[in-house]
Amino acid sequence: MTAIEKKAKEFKSFVAFQKNCSECPRSIPVQPNPPAPDIFFPDCDLGIEITEYLLGQGKDGSRSLQYETVHERIAEAAKAEYESKLNHHLQVSILWTILTKCPTIREEKNIAQAIAEMVASKISQQLQVCRAESDEFNEPLIQKYGVELSIFRIPGEGRSCWSSMFGALFPQEATRIQTALDEKEAKVSEYRTKCKNAWLLITADRNLASSTFSFSPSLLEISFNTSFDRAFLLDEPQNCVYEFKINHG
Repeated sequence: MTAIEKKAKEFKSFVAFQKNCSECPRSIPVQPNPPAPDIFFPDCDLGIEITEYLLGQGKDGSRSLQYETVHERIAEAAKAEYESKLNHHLQVSILWTILTKCPTIREEKNIAQAIAEMVASKISQQLQVCRAESDEFNEPLIQKYGVELSIFRIPGEGRSCWSSMFGALFPQEATRIQTALDEKEAKVSEYRTKCKNAWLLITADRNLASSTFSFSPSLLEISFNTSFDRAFLLDEPQNCVYEFKINHG
């Protein structure tokens, strides 16, 4: 595809987006050359970068598998930390609500310790069932990764069960959307030298097997990690537009 053909394709997708997104400016944009975004509105200082929604796990492999492995490791560490000091028969469920970030190895210990301390605090209240929201923790990493707890005290003695789970369904599409955002992340600071506001428009073409998008309502509950101000997906040729939640932290 030549540069001219690429620009024509991007503009066609943009027009469909503009017609189906009430948030998009109605003025006529320009198509500047790189390193500026693909679409630019001089009147409102807005740039829109356009990228395709393509099949692939990304260079780091399966994100969902990585998250699940790390989350389970933290749950085991928190259980060991708690049981080194207290011995209660518990069912502890650790829910992760921010699914586009994964704790680093250095962060795992602090998160596990904060979870163990919160469980101990809740159990001291002598309640059979209790919950802990992320904003109840003093550890900033808990808010960063959206950790919530559900604690059930089981009568009698026995082994405790600490489990980790996603706080919302993690569809395969979430991984691909985050990958699309990640692939453009390094360019955002450069885009901002050309425009004040930067959006990303991901285009999915149902006519291509490698670009088919399957919508799930849970996608609208996930906060995606990016420096873009807003992120959208255009599902072609039906031209349905979806906007995703953004986490700038």
